[in-house]
Amino acid sequence: MKDSDNALQILEKIKVGKTSDFEGLRQRRLTLSRLAASGEIIALGAGYYAHPSIDPFIASIIAVARYYPEAIISKATTLVVHKLSDERIDRIDVDISRVTSIRNRLIRTHRTADTYLIGVEEITYHGQKIRIYDPERTLCEGYRMDPEGGLFLKAVKRYSSSRPVNFEKIAAYDEKLSTHVLRAIRQETADG
Repeated sequence: MKDSDNALQILEKIKVGKTSDFEGLRQRRLTLSRLAASGEIIALGAGYYAHPSIDPFIASIIAVARYYPEAIISKATTLVVHKLSDERIDRIDVDISRVTSIRNRLIRTHRTADTYLIGVEEITYHGQKIRIYDPERTLCEGYRMDPEGGLFLKAVKRYSSSRPVNFEKIAAYDEKLSTHVLRAIRQETADG
């Protein structure tokens, strides 16, 4: 069996992998590069590859969760995952503790004080467990990125129309993170 066939079989099974996951191949880097150039697999960048049946954004999230389990999906990426935004994401945003270090071109790393690493939940996303901020904490991310702008206000509208509002949780996050999400949520629900 050819290396290219072996690589495709591996990706068929694991869906997303990094170069070292293809150890059985004699010329794995060359084989993977050729398969990506021909469009038979998707090169996510930085040595990560995905099966063509999976969306590149989803594949990137899975790669981050699988190979950087200490990372927390954050910023605009959380808004998209929680369907509070439809922004185009080029690199996956992650928060990590300030005492940790991650370097990879696939992700944009934000070293964060441990006191701000709150509201983290583990969810299943396309079959992969990922660490991500809960929807209420995600609204705080939106506020911090764009306090009075369209990104944040669209997230507030989508949140309040898609689920029961957890006023207590939002108030607690507002206090800890010095945000003003609760005010925007109250305004949105009052306008109704």
